[in-house]
Amino acid sequence: LSLERNSVSLGIRCRWGMRNALFYVAKDSSSDEKDKVLGVAMWMPPRPVELKETWGEWFENWKLWTQQVGMNLYYGRGGLNVKAEAQSEIWTDPKGYYFLNIMVVLPGAQGKGIGKALAGEVTKRADQEGIKCYLESSRDIPNMKIYEAMGFHFVKGMDCEDGGDVCKLFCMVRDPKPIG
Repeated sequence: LSLERNSVSLGIRCRWGMRNALFYVAKDSSSDEKDKVLGVAMWMPPRPVELKETWGEWFENWKLWTQQVGMNLYYGRGGLNVKAEAQSEIWTDPKGYYFLNIMVVLPGAQGKGIGKALAGEVTKRADQEGIKCYLESSRDIPNMKIYEAMGFHFVKGMDCEDGGDVCKLFCMVRDPKPIG
């Protein structure tokens, strides 16, 4: 794995997400480094089955695709080769799903509730709207227990290829909780 390539890929997706997704940033407000980012989360909003893609969405998605192709040409093909078959099997609710596409918390800030707070912003909203949430975790330990504590449950494993290596992804869904 190329850390430089992965960093560029994450940057492309985060910039796209700031314009097109629900993007949350956790900063340290208790230290001298008030602008230090401790974690980020990018959630794709639910897309009801009957809702057609707008021209603006098509353009943004095309722009993301071309930037990723350019990155692949420069750095070489890499990253996970993910097949969307799991999503098509799991995403059966016609209202769509909030999809946790990116969740990153600095190693030194982990275990302090930052990820839970970043996820909680959208899970509260999902509960109010009666919409399910979805994520794919690249680690079973400790991530699955952490996500289970937030109400997610495991539904399917996915094997993804990365240059001959196989990475397992753990697909999880969270049903909306009753308000009250």
